Amino acid sequence: MEFELEQPLVLLLLIPVIVTILLFIRTKLSLSKGEKGVFVTLRTIIFFLLILALALPNLVYTTSSVHTVFLLDRSDSITSADGDMTAFVRDAVASKNPEDSYAIVSIGRDATVERMLTTQSSFSSDWNRIPGDYTNIEAGLQLSSSLLSDVGTGRIVVLSDGNENVGDAVQQAGFLREQGITVDVVPFYRDRLKDVSLQDFGVPSHIFKGELAPLSLTVSSTEETETTIRILLNNETIIQETLLVKEGINSFHYSFPLNDSGMHRFRAEVLTDGDSILENNQLSALTVVGGDANVLFVEGAREEQGKNGLYDALVSSELNVTRISSTYLPTELNGYLQYDSIIFSNVSSTGIQPSQMELIEKAVRDFGVGFVMTGGQSSFALGGYRDTPIEKLLPVEMEINSEEELPSLGMMYVIDRSGSMQGMRLELAKEAAARSVNLLREGDTVGVIAFDDQNWQIVETSEMTDRDEVMENILGITVGGGTDIYPALEEAYHQIQPFELQRRHIILLTDGISPETGNYQMLIGGGLEENITMSAVAIGDGADHFLLEQLAEYGAGRFYSVYDETTIPSILAQETMLATRTYIEDEPFYPTVVSSMEWTSHLSEGVPEMNAYIVTTPKGRSTSVLRSEKDDPILSRWQYGLGKTVAWTSDVEGVWSGDWAAWDKWSPLWNEVVTWTFSVATQEPFEVSQKREGMTSILTFISEDSYSIPLDAIVVNERGEGIDTNVRMTAPGEYEVSFDGNEGMHYVQLVERDEDQTPVFQTGITVSYPDEYKLKPTNEAFLEYLAASGEGIVLERGTGQEKEVFRPLREPPISKQSIAPYLILIAFLLFFMEVAMRRFGIPHLSIRRRVPEDSGIGKGDNRSKGNSYFSDLTKKTRNEGRTGGTIKSAELSITRNEHKHSEKNDDSDGKLFSNSSVEFPSKPSTSGPSDSQDRMKRLLKAKNRNRK
Repeated sequence: MEFELEQPLVLLLLIPVIVTILLFIRTKLSLSKGEKGVFVTLRTIIFFLLILALALPNLVYTTSSVHTVFLLDRSDSITSADGDMTAFVRDAVASKNPEDSYAIVSIGRDATVERMLTTQSSFSSDWNRIPGDYTNIEAGLQLSSSLLSDVGTGRIVVLSDGNENVGDAVQQAGFLREQGITVDVVPFYRDRLKDVSLQDFGVPSHIFKGELAPLSLTVSSTEETETTIRILLNNETIIQETLLVKEGINSFHYSFPLNDSGMHRFRAEVLTDGDSILENNQLSALTVVGGDANVLFVEGAREEQGKNGLYDALVSSELNVTRISSTYLPTELNGYLQYDSIIFSNVSSTGIQPSQMELIEKAVRDFGVGFVMTGGQSSFALGGYRDTPIEKLLPVEMEINSEEELPSLGMMYVIDRSGSMQGMRLELAKEAAARSVNLLREGDTVGVIAFDDQNWQIVETSEMTDRDEVMENILGITVGGGTDIYPALEEAYHQIQPFELQRRHIILLTDGISPETGNYQMLIGGGLEENITMSAVAIGDGADHFLLEQLAEYGAGRFYSVYDETTIPSILAQETMLATRTYIEDEPFYPTVVSSMEWTSHLSEGVPEMNAYIVTTPKGRSTSVLRSEKDDPILSRWQYGLGKTVAWTSDVEGVWSGDWAAWDKWSPLWNEVVTWTFSVATQEPFEVSQKREGMTSILTFISEDSYSIPLDAIVVNERGEGIDTNVRMTAPGEYEVSFDGNEGMHYVQLVERDEDQTPVFQTGITVSYPDEYKLKPTNEAFLEYLAASGEGIVLERGTGQEKEVFRPLREPPISKQSIAPYLILIAFLLFFMEVAMRRFGIPHLSIRRRVPEDSGIGKGDNRSKGNSYFSDLTKKTRNEGRTGGTIKSAELSITRNEHKHSEKNDDSDGKLFSNSSVEFPSKPSTSGPSDSQDRMKRLLKAKNRNRK
């Protein structure tokens, strides 16, 4: 057993304690020498114990037990050996001594504890699930060492194939060796598998429009087999071929013409029957095709793709325009980055997923893609774009600031809560209704009825005074039973009918089929006669689409057939906007030119008359080019991030814009408007190289012109999600960008580190699948090096070496027991003892001076005389006490050692000595009463002086 202090420097506090005790000894306190000695000793011990406790003292014991942590590699490269690893651990644990303990840790991308240190021999092999796309042995060693921290030393046994691809396990093993922890290894081997993998996919980074793009593939196979090679361009298959691959490395070459400019994504795939590892079957690459600018022209429903004034104007300007329906909007970021600008021509938000809006906003803000929105019945607020990513990027807001322009409004929500709505469907319906309520004003009338086979009043129909409370009630709707629409719809009409409002509208939302328990046409038709309109939303295949469409037609509203449930919130937002109908100004007028810029050259000779537009509110930094007579924006623009956006609040077909579509300046004006949104940044000539270290991708950008200003990098994946990056300048004109990205496409934008974030360079890179999925043999050399660094050994399976796991350690483990709590407890007990002594006195030390022998007190033969002396003195003291004088025990103190009674039965005299503590003169009085009175007076005067 040994003794140690974890914080020995704390003992320096003894120096000021010693000084304090010395000062205490020198003070002139009214304590006898014996009392002072006792108190000094107690306080010295108390201070010493407390300071020793602060130094964290431990009793250290050495033991013969062995503590072992098994580190199981459960990454995807060696999953076939899980059973063998478990068997090895069981055999090793079965051979341990009863006092030996063990723990189990699993590793993959990270490390996790499966079993804490225990001496029990049995354990369950129900392991935790961990990501296996990487092998991080270093993290496992760190976690294992933390389990051994309390016991000091131990052993870690690594069961792995040695194919580490994250961290530095060898360096960590060296650190553990210095802590007295050894590292053993047990090699495991993968079973022979059939695997065909893509090793490389070569595509030129830049190519000219119309040029043949060379495509090269490198395929590795563990055996001769038949496989299918498929190459896709922007998710469309361009090459597919089935052929025979030989065992080993195979190379294939193809070419394909690229006729569209912009950024294009290639993806190569190999498809093989019986392939064991699917994660290594595809690779992607990106190429940029130089040429004319590309414009994506998006419209609403397909049947509207007839004559469009804006599309015709752009085509006549010889711009390269791609015309699609909103149904075919891209779902990946690359689908937007191949265009210089995107135009929404009267497109409703109900046909666009929220994720697609976020991708467009990301393309505009971070990559400089332009955006233009034109007006119409399905655009701006009427299209349900309020509080969406599209509104965020536009130069106008959907909210109307003037309260006078908004009529009184009543909204009733009839929401299906039947069993078929359970799950995400009901959650989206509640979110949609809450979002719709959030678009209303305080004072609007709101009512919410939920129904299954009966009605449930969620929000009483009344003027809304607390929007948050209404939204909270809506979000609290729970799922119920069957479906019966008519009673709920009838109740909604009865509740909204008494309110005298300019607009009264009912929204019915259901996913089921209901029995016809009433006359819908009479109910809804009667409501329409009183200016109550109704719209219906049918969700999914199970809804009665025919009935709901009829109900919407009866109520002069709109019918929505929804198969993508994520669009429900946009639908209800659009319905809320349409219910007011005040977003449309339909009085003919001539727009006013309010800003002088390059576009105004086409407007200087006058502009045609306009019939209608959608009311919006300009944002603070936007620029209005044209305004209405009511000072509402007609044509506005602004810079949003790296992109430029434009809002045209009238239509482009001529219904609202009147003669504008036939105006001779129409095409030149729109040509300048759209080309203004193109990014004008010139690409700096950077040479890009890429490497990978574990999970981190490192890009190096080298400028030919020694571009040496501070730069930032914006990196997003193909889903539009931003990724944290680290940018540093390694040399003049050389920059290094590092980020942790998963497999797939990533788009990188270099921008200047200033307020405007001026774009400098844009490119795309591919992060391939992790090295974990490259077929590699067991790395025996690495495992041997790891064991040598940890001063361990290499153990072989099936040779009886399992028992070596618990062999004696090079340094026997130690256990520590802290004694600080016991020292603190003793110190407190001594402290309370000192307090008690000071309060009640110390036995045998309470009389400071001895009573003289000739006083006659305390002797057996003078007992009566002594008692008489005390009796007389006590009486005199009491008499003088009546006149105001008192005698303190400190002034009249004697000790039991200086006066003892020879007879034990005299209790009254004994109590007088122990309680009064009267101080007597050195000799008893023999001169008479007058001398005694004089002495008493002097004592009282002395006492009074002490009081003062």
